[in-house]
Amino acid sequence: MTTSSQEPQAPERDTEVIDSIDTIAAIEIGALAQDTLSGKVGVVVAHKGATYRLRPMRGGAEWDAEPVDVRPVNASDLLREKVRQANRRSIGGLL
Repeated sequence: MTTSSQEPQAPERDTEVIDSIDTIAAIEIGALAQDTLSGKVGVVVAHKGATYRLRPMRGGAEWDAEPVDVRPVNASDLLREKVRQANRRSIGGLL
C-alpha cells in the first residue's frame, strides 16, 4: 500500500455565491437594493446581523432580506419600480 504525501484539498467554493456576497457587502445604508426573492425594491435602512432591513422607496412596512437575496439596483430596476408604483397609484385613482 502506498500513501499519498499530498494533503487533502478543500472543496471548491461556489464562486457565484461568493461574488454575490462580496457585492452584497458593498451595499450601504441609504442605497437602493432589490430583494430578489420577493422582487421588491427598497432602501437599505439597516444591517441587522446577517440580514438587511429594507423599506419601500415611498415608505411603508419594512422587511428583512437575506444577503444572498439582495442586490444593488441598476437603472432599469429603478425605472421598473417607478412604473409599477405609478400604475398602482393610477389604478387606485391617486394620480
